[in-house]
Order: sequence, then structure tokens, then C-alpha cells
Amino acid sequence: METSQTGKPRLKTLWRLSWPAIIEQVLTTMVSYADTAMVGVLGAAGTAAVSVNAAPIWLANGLLTGVGVGYSVQVSNAIGARDDEKARRVIRQGVLAAIVVGLLGLLLYQSLAGFIPRWLGAEPEVLPQAVAYLRFYTMAMPFMAAGQIFSAILRCMGNTRAPLYFNTAANLLNIVLNFLLIYPTRPAVLFGAQITIPGAGLGAAGAAIASAAALTTAGIALLRIGTRQGDRFRVHLREGLRPDGDIIRQAVRLGLPSAVERATINLGQIATTAVVASLGTVALAANQIAVTAEGLCYLPAYGISYAGIALVGQAVGARKKEDARAYGTLAAKLGFVVAIGTASALFLLAPPLAGLFNSDPRVVEQAALMLRIVAFCEPFFALSIILSGTLRGAHDVRLPMVVGLVCMWGIRVPLAPVLVYFAGFGLAGVWLAMDVDLIVRGVLCALRWRSGKWARMCGLE
Repeated sequence: METSQTGKPRLKTLWRLSWPAIIEQVLTTMVSYADTAMVGVLGAAGTAAVSVNAAPIWLANGLLTGVGVGYSVQVSNAIGARDDEKARRVIRQGVLAAIVVGLLGLLLYQSLAGFIPRWLGAEPEVLPQAVAYLRFYTMAMPFMAAGQIFSAILRCMGNTRAPLYFNTAANLLNIVLNFLLIYPTRPAVLFGAQITIPGAGLGAAGAAIASAAALTTAGIALLRIGTRQGDRFRVHLREGLRPDGDIIRQAVRLGLPSAVERATINLGQIATTAVVASLGTVALAANQIAVTAEGLCYLPAYGISYAGIALVGQAVGARKKEDARAYGTLAAKLGFVVAIGTASALFLLAPPLAGLFNSDPRVVEQAALMLRIVAFCEPFFALSIILSGTLRGAHDVRLPMVVGLVCMWGIRVPLAPVLVYFAGFGLAGVWLAMDVDLIVRGVLCALRWRSGKWARMCGLE
């Protein structure tokens, strides 16, 4: 087995950090799965209320991910360089960033919650539920910020288990609250006994409140553990949260391209969501179900990516070019192979998987077809996810941004309406355009990593 310059087997080290992150991603996504499945019982309008808000919520998560990159890469570099004092300073600035960014996001989304679903083409019967869902969900924005930023910091410190544990607890809380808030009070039979299950009957709004409570719980827990990582990295907030110009500037340099990349991609998703919404409530519901179920394919790639960022970032800080190159390449190969397996399962199990989230046969049929279309591009999507992360860990932050922008706005956004309206493919046209986008994105990221230009950007050449 190939070993690093410290003598540790690379694959074993990569997998040790990857598997908790993979499970964490699956469990975190269960918040969306539970909302979609439980609201789906109420019919297509309930599912569409969640669907039309998916892209704005992705946008918020994408921007917060960029902030997390800005601070977590600095932490990994500091740990690799054995500069514990610098790591503590960055963690303290991460707390400040969570407060500021979270409050700004809260104000923005609450101000626009009444308009965004309408802008995205929600139909009249969907609009009230959609507005309520977005308003309640984004009440948790400050805690979403804390969760995103400190999940990234903890992973780059090599602690991928804490986010796993806390997100598991948050998912269990979300499911319990969904039962109590989505449905009205109703009779049920438990072990042969007739019981009454209390319920608020809030529908989609209840799902949003449950998700917000779960995100708040996870955010508080991750912030707490992230500032108490043993004596080496323990941060005492009583020392103050005065802005550190050097760290903030470096966070902006590292994180802004990632935030712009995610923003441009998610704005493109909003644009394509508007195309989907024009096809009617059934298409919108089918699209949401397919998007939710597709996560089974690419979630492992995100888990492997987080491990790759941590290991490449630490190797850069330690000035070990060969380790950085080897870990990035190994992460890409592992993710590609895993994605082939998950994509094959997605293709074969598409109908029953789609049926888990909605009882309307028209919705299930369309969603299953979309899953089979997207299965072909998933290994390349995995490459783009993982190598975008390792490039950021090596300070090559602009290339992923450019690739994301060009592929989304140069390929998917203009191609989707052509295939939908002019070629007559309907909803399938949106997903075929996505296939082309993700395949090109994966190839370009692989070529960039193989070129080795990232080594010059992080000072290893």
C-alpha cells in the first residue's frame, strides 16, 4: 500500500477521514428526504412547495460553503505547518464570520421570502405553502452558518466524526418534529392498541419549522465542539472577537471564488427551476423528487472531497508536494469508482426510489426517467466535486469558479430551454442539459489537477 512521507498508508488515511463525512452527508440529506417524502403524502402541491424553494436554499448553502472554505483551508494549512496559535486565531475568526454572515442571510431571506417563490413561477395553489416554507426554514440562517463553517473547520482538523454525530442527532429530531408538525392530530394503532398522535397540521410550513429546529441544534453543537478541540486548539471567546484583517483577507481570497462558483451554479439552478416550473406542478414535483434521490449518487463524493481538502491542505502547510499530489489523485480515483457503483444502482432502482417520495403515478414515472438520464454523468460529477475541493486545498481557487460558471451558464442554462421547448423533450431536456454540463465540468477539473499548475499557486514549486 502506498505510504505518505510520514510513513502512513495514504488510502487508509483517506478512508479514515472519508467514511464519517460520507455518512454525515447521507444523514444531512435525510433532512431534505424526510421533508420531501412526508410532505409528498399531502400531494403534488406540497412537494412543489418544497421543490420551488430548493434552489434558493442551495444558494444559501453554497455561499456559506464558500465562507467555510475560506477559514477551513487556513486551519488545515496552519495544522500542517504546526502553527497552533495561527489555527486558534482562524477558529476565532470563524466564529465572527458565522455571526455576521448568518445575520445578514437571515435579514436578506426574510425580506425576500414573500417574493422568491413567485419569481420562480410557483403556481397559485402552491404559492402560500412555498412562501411559508422558505420563511420558516431560513429563520435558522445564523445556525446554518455556524454549522457549515464549523463542519468545514472540524473536517480540516481531521475530526470528521463530530459533524457525523451531531447531524445524526439533528436528523432524528427533524423526523420526530415532522410527524408532529406536518400532519393533523390523527388516530393510529400501535402494538394493537388504539392511540391518538398529536399534530399541528401545518403541512409544508411544519416541515420547514422541523428542519429549522434540526439545523439550529446541529449549528449550536458544532460551534461548541469546534471551539473546544483539546488544549492545542481550544478557543476562549472571552478573549474577544476583534476582526483580524490578515485572516479575513485570506479567507476572502480563498473563499470568495468558491462562494461565487456556488452562487453562479445555484443561480443557474434557479434559472432552470423556472423552466421546470413552466411545465406545471407535476413536472416541478417530479424534478424535486429526482433531485432529492440523485443525492444518493454524489453524496459519497462530497465526503471524499472533504477528506481530500483536509489532507491536501495539511500537506501544503507542511510543504510536502508529493503527498498533496498523491492524496488529490487518490481521492479522485476513489470517488470515480464509488460513483460508478452508485450510479448503476440509481439506474436500476429508479422507479421504486422515486416511489418513496410521492404517491402520484405521474410524478413517480417522470422522476424515475430523470434519475436514469442523470445516472450516466454521475462519475464525472464526482470528479468535479472532489477535484474542485482538492484544488481549493492547494489554493487554486479560481479554476473551479471559472469551470462552474462556464459550464452552468455556457452549457446548461442556454441548452435546457432549447431541449425543453424547441426539441420537445419536456422535463427530460433539463436533465439532458445537466448531463452535458457535469461531464464537461468533471473532465476540465481532472485536466487541471493533472497539469500540476496548482503546485505553483500554493508555493510548492
